[in-house]
Amino acid sequence: MAANNNILFIVTSHDQLGSTGKKTGYYLPEMAHPYNILTRAGFAITVASPLGGAPPVDPASVTAFAEDAECN
Repeated sequence: MAANNNILFIVTSHDQLGSTGKKTGYYLPEMAHPYNILTRAGFAITVASPLGGAPPVDPASVTAFAEDAECN
């Protein structure tokens, strides 16, 4: 069997917490850290969300990890 170097990340499509109006999305370091490690190891990553299109990122995680080199 041939090796498969493709990985699928499935992340949320939700950009709001219920009807609160609070913005949400996937938590940046939970995707950025493994993404960077795996791509450096030669894997091809495809990112998808249930509704398609660009998945929303949790703005609080962008702020909290602004200094994290793996998240930039």
